[in-house]
Amino acid sequence: MWEEGFKTVILPTLSTMLVFVLVINFFRRITEETYIHIRDVTQEHNWKPIRKVTKAYYCSICESLLLNINGLLCDSCGVCADLGCVKTANKILRCKAITMENDEQLLHHWIKGNLPVVAMCAICNEECDTELGLMDWWCCWCQRSVHDSCKLSISEVCDFGRFRLMIIPPQSLKAISKRRRMRRKLVLHSVIKPDWNGWNPLIVVGNRKSGNNDGEEILSLFRGLLNPAQVMDLAEQDPTAIFMWCRLLGNTPCTVLVAGGDGTIAWLLNIIHKLQLKPVPAVAILPLGTGNDLSRVLGWGKEHDSNLDPSEILQKIQLAEKVNFDRWAVTVKPQNGSAGSQQNLFMYNYLSVGVDAQVTLDFHRTRQSRFYLFSHRIFNKLLYICFGTQQVMERECKNLDKNLEVYLNDERVDLPSIESIVILNIPSWAAGVDLWNIGLEGGQNEVGVQKIDDKKLEVCALYSSFHMAQLQVGYSQPHRLGQASVVKVKLLKSCAIQIDGEPWYQNPCELTITFCNQALMLENKLVSLSLYMGCQHYLANLARMNNLKSEHCINTY
Repeated sequence: MWEEGFKTVILPTLSTMLVFVLVINFFRRITEETYIHIRDVTQEHNWKPIRKVTKAYYCSICESLLLNINGLLCDSCGVCADLGCVKTANKILRCKAITMENDEQLLHHWIKGNLPVVAMCAICNEECDTELGLMDWWCCWCQRSVHDSCKLSISEVCDFGRFRLMIIPPQSLKAISKRRRMRRKLVLHSVIKPDWNGWNPLIVVGNRKSGNNDGEEILSLFRGLLNPAQVMDLAEQDPTAIFMWCRLLGNTPCTVLVAGGDGTIAWLLNIIHKLQLKPVPAVAILPLGTGNDLSRVLGWGKEHDSNLDPSEILQKIQLAEKVNFDRWAVTVKPQNGSAGSQQNLFMYNYLSVGVDAQVTLDFHRTRQSRFYLFSHRIFNKLLYICFGTQQVMERECKNLDKNLEVYLNDERVDLPSIESIVILNIPSWAAGVDLWNIGLEGGQNEVGVQKIDDKKLEVCALYSSFHMAQLQVGYSQPHRLGQASVVKVKLLKSCAIQIDGEPWYQNPCELTITFCNQALMLENKLVSLSLYMGCQHYLANLARMNNLKSEHCINTY
């Protein structure tokens, strides 16, 4: 009777339940990719601990001075509270509106006290917040500050300030309510373009766990300047869903600010290419990685400033220039392998085979270890030095020239005794070394000029790990093999390989690198932002004195 019951009742029931769960998860995955989850600000503020204290903060409810141990700040609207006043603040102080009815006018969202450092009144042009306590006002949308006595003199309607063309106004966002995992969630449904000339919205993408765990703080800074829905956390959102922004914007071009290292940037560029987005979003960089080679080349710096001012980043993005950036297809065909075992990858910065990739692989394994408890940029660089020194002694990639063949445009090149091959697309390698141009001193015509959009690759050979160290300090030159539009490497023996900082150990294979297409990047060419800001402040004052619109005067300049 038990066997009969198992076959006729229990087994069909379990099978039906399993199929039901799989079908539900399948359809849930499909529907989730078409929506972007956003925070429901009608529930509560987005509280974050006040960590870095550059000024005094006061509770917006009881007006007491906040300390590090009990101070909380809403990173979207700027309201502050101590632990005892959080519930009261959620009830009586509304947060910055993410979405609202299309026919509503957005009024200034005034926050009392806790003004930005060196805040100037938009009416009288005198400094605000000069006394202790909760005093004066500022708008969390346009970032304007006013004295208590000047507040009545300013227009009630907010124009979103100097970053107006980068902000997605709440009237443009249409969201619907969905229940997901027993909780009510708001999901973005559509975007209505505002009647603004030159509107180019910015989407900020980052991972709160990256950059020595600085990612969370950086994302919080941008929520205060933009619509919080524009700031996307990769730890919470699928990257494919994030780029649904670009589809919802239709024919409106947008800019994507990627807060991350070279690996994160390459990953997101691959997704943009896979989704075939039109128009293609321009990508700017906020460096959070260790090497940040692409960020260096495009003028965004070798690392982010610990005292980051997000308004300076937005200003640089507004003034940045769009440039094309070569994308390369890498085909990895195993030796004597079937067509199904072939790998198709993409390369943006550089590809290396040998000791350079072995050092990266050793570091990558250490970082993934359960004993890797401390993450810091300086500590990571020290690990690289240790693994490089280890390769000087062990020489795992000795006689690499006998274990591979290199072809440039289908012509085989002769190799000296080497331990690494580096194939470059950008003039930066191993955290800032201009490998192709090092030691030339103006003689680039002899070896060819390196560009990021010339559809050519530069191929160099390194003699040893010690040679790598010499290149880092500029005491040597690489062995330049030449430039080519098609590079082929036949690996005859297993060896370490890395593409844009992602290493693995590769069995004998044939690597073929060919031009794919071009990505769209933003290059920061602003030499001195402080000088530009000074001119902007001067022109704004000049326009105010002559009863002109400051935006018109600044744009004309």
